[in-house]
Amino acid sequence: MDQLSIFVSHAHKYGDIAKSLKRSLSSVPSSTRLNIKLSEDMPAGREWRKWIDDNVRTADVFVLLYPHPSMDMGWCNYELGRFYQRDENVVCIRNSDIPKPPPIFEPYQSIQADQAGLMKFMKDLFVTGALTNGEILNGDVEKISSEAGALANDVARELASKFAAARVDEQLYERRLVISVKYDNTGKLDPANSMIEGNDNGINLLGFHYMPGMRWVDVRNVLVTSAVWPLELEQAMPGMASGQLPPPLSPFRSPSGVFIPVIVRAEIVDRVLRQIFVIFVPADSERLGPLFEGSSLPRGMPANVKSLVQLLRLMFRARWDVLEPRRSEAIYKQPPAERCAEIARVVLSDYAQLDRDVAALQLGGDDAFHELFEREFWKDIDAYGKEWFTLVGELKATSPQTCEELSHVLTQLRNNNAKWMSVAARQFTKAIERYCDAQSGGT
Repeated sequence: MDQLSIFVSHAHKYGDIAKSLKRSLSSVPSSTRLNIKLSEDMPAGREWRKWIDDNVRTADVFVLLYPHPSMDMGWCNYELGRFYQRDENVVCIRNSDIPKPPPIFEPYQSIQADQAGLMKFMKDLFVTGALTNGEILNGDVEKISSEAGALANDVARELASKFAAARVDEQLYERRLVISVKYDNTGKLDPANSMIEGNDNGINLLGFHYMPGMRWVDVRNVLVTSAVWPLELEQAMPGMASGQLPPPLSPFRSPSGVFIPVIVRAEIVDRVLRQIFVIFVPADSERLGPLFEGSSLPRGMPANVKSLVQLLRLMFRARWDVLEPRRSEAIYKQPPAERCAEIARVVLSDYAQLDRDVAALQLGGDDAFHELFEREFWKDIDAYGKEWFTLVGELKATSPQTCEELSHVLTQLRNNNAKWMSVAARQFTKAIERYCDAQSGGT
């Protein structure tokens, strides 16, 4: 055998383990050259599906890396379907806390990714001939006293350590997208040459499976049919390059729930934006539901009327979802001091969420509010806003210690909410009257 071709199937987020496996196996002396293929090896400009088909079908051994049960198996299953060699040449290396391989790999050999299991894999590859049609590549690998044996043992220990690190549950919570920004000759964004990366959780959330060479234009054109944040992100890029803070991006729905895109990092060189890092934060679907209901409003509804409807919905939530149930508990259940402090914290947290929801509707800030209301109401909204900030500031500074103190401040906040609903209702009535007059030819 002139060479042994090994195809390593893995999720993009575990590319470091795959690279370590390739580097480690290649360092072990062998009578046959090992040709180890990873998706990261694909040359730029190659058609990725053809590259996978060619390299999987010509492989002698197929190895799946399975470090975490949350790993998306879409492309790994596709790659296995292109492997037409003997069943005994398929190996699944699963993490030590995973009892069995993914369903489609259950008929094949399964190796536990601790040091003992990885040493068994090394012996099957180099010593026993189990993966090489009986050919022995290096019999010394099973001899710990030999140089090759000591090296193999070190390789197994290093790989086991990398698999152990992949067991950290925190990897489940991060959904990330990284855009490498490119520009055309005029200095404008070039979506066709701007590339994207990210972890599987982030890419899969958007409805894609990551492959090297993914372009922002392809992803953006799919996303904009149901979400507005990609266009908001593009519009914000020039300002970010000039040092402006990134704006809030609109929430969106996915099969996994409601998520808020958050720009957490930007790399800028000489006032040129090079990379943008976006994470997707899960949101409370019930709380954000009213924001998405707004998208089902009649398309012909004037923008100012639609904004007022959405703003009133948020005010209703503040009244009946945030204030009323907590005020009733404070008055009628007379909770102890610890529960009063907890209720205060929950109210503040709910108000913080409402603030984010207002920002997502692009109604945050004094200018946006003043543009939505007529001048005759400006004095009222300024007074109500100042009162609200004062009450919330007091709630933050002095956590209520008794149910009487708590019910008092919640009653004040409820009264403030009533003022907001009243002025918003008056503005809504005026907007509808003006619209109806215009439609009937009035002035």
